[in-house]
Amino acid sequence: MKKLEATTLTADQQKFFNDALAFVASVDKDGNPQVGPKGSVTVLDDKHLVWSEVTFAHVWENVKAGSKVAIVVADVPSHTNVRVVGTATVHEGDDFAKEYAAKVGKPATAAAVVVEVEEIFA
Repeated sequence: MKKLEATTLTADQQKFFNDALAFVASVDKDGNPQVGPKGSVTVLDDKHLVWSEVTFAHVWENVKAGSKVAIVVADVPSHTNVRVVGTATVHEGDDFAKEYAAKVGKPATAAAVVVEVEEIFA
């Protein structure tokens, strides 16, 4: 993957994030990596991705502790992929979290994690 100069997602990249299964990576306070699928990752706008957090496990704890995240989507047959690196903002129990949970069919108790796109690799 090559780091792109842009920090805004193109229409094609947005479609890719909305259509493919995304994997989110983070690190804990000791620098140990954690990665897992997040089926609810979607594009909020050309500078932000969002997912509905329902597992409240490793990635959640890392994000709450201030870990940056990397989110990647890939198409194996075409060897096409896009990775975003950014800072996450947690929405827990607020209107945004509840509205996003309803939009993606998650429980009202789900949190929403919004990631500001700071780097794009493709």
